[in-house]
Amino acid sequence: MIRRLREYYRQFEELSPDEISRDLRERRDAERASALAEVPALDLTTPAWHEPPDAEAVNAATYALRRSVNAYPDDGPLRDALAARHGVVPDQVAPGHGAGELLHAAFRAIGTGGQVAVAWPAWGPLPRLVHEAGGVPVPVPLTPAGAADADALGAAVGRETTAVALCTPNDPTGATVPPADLLVLAQRLDERVWLVVDAALAEFAPGDERSSVARLLAARERVLVVRSFSKAHAMAGFRAGCALANDEELIERLSPAGGVSAPAQAAMLWAVRDGGALVARRRAAAARERERLAAALAGTPFSFPAGHGHLIWLTSSAQEGADVARHLAGSRIYVTPGTAWGDDLHVRVALRDGAATDRLAAALRELSA
Repeated sequence: MIRRLREYYRQFEELSPDEISRDLRERRDAERASALAEVPALDLTTPAWHEPPDAEAVNAATYALRRSVNAYPDDGPLRDALAARHGVVPDQVAPGHGAGELLHAAFRAIGTGGQVAVAWPAWGPLPRLVHEAGGVPVPVPLTPAGAADADALGAAVGRETTAVALCTPNDPTGATVPPADLLVLAQRLDERVWLVVDAALAEFAPGDERSSVARLLAARERVLVVRSFSKAHAMAGFRAGCALANDEELIERLSPAGGVSAPAQAAMLWAVRDGGALVARRRAAAARERERLAAALAGTPFSFPAGHGHLIWLTSSAQEGADVARHLAGSRIYVTPGTAWGDDLHVRVALRDGAATDRLAAALRELSA
């Protein structure tokens, strides 16, 4: 060890202090240049909102954790707040561990056997959840605009159909079913068929979500609407969501044994009562980035459906989706290939902030040059 140290320092014996300083400065400059040249990864695959939740939501959750970690949570105040938010009564509300888990439980409760007409492409795990419940998913294509096709879904119902499932706004396209069309579908379905609406992205859509949910629940007995706090409220880590239905027995089956954790409930309660302005800003930010990307890609082979929210369904008239994904990965930009939905022509992109949009647009323009 001593010998190695001597050999190391011997290299400096014939150098002047200025030469040593110059050498060290050159090494430092080279290291800085190398660090600047490294391009950070840009992950546009996750549908979770890229920003953290509001500090007040975190404070509410932290306070609840410190106050009641040794007690079973009471979801009464949260049910009341969610019911008031959506224009229903508390018995129609089931807080749960995220929209995905609520849908999982719902299909086990209502989808045992039979066929489920699924507007497709949609939230990726939907067909698997139907399979796990013993049902058979039957894909129903979207409209040309990328929204669930209410008429086609109604026409797809047969004697073996037990449920119709759709997302609005749709993941991955962002397109919405007009509330009036959804209401017509609800009234058209046979009373034995469940209508399951995944509304995890509902905060990004325009309009009065309170009255639309209440009207839908009033239109038919067998309807289930699932909401999420993971997207516009940026609470994916809390695993927080809620289901709304008329069937009290179903509501009880969807409610987790022991309830949702006290910290998650506190954050949800803050979001319902005080998070409206923050959600409006995020809705506007997502709309702005959709518009900016569409403008930046004008005149290129790339396009995506008009819609709402931060998820876009990007396609190219010149390359398949897998080629687009590989090119972007070469620039350390990661998107989800459409093959995850059985589609070779698209990729799903989760928009972030302006800098991310600019970087994505530049990489796509380079590919189309």
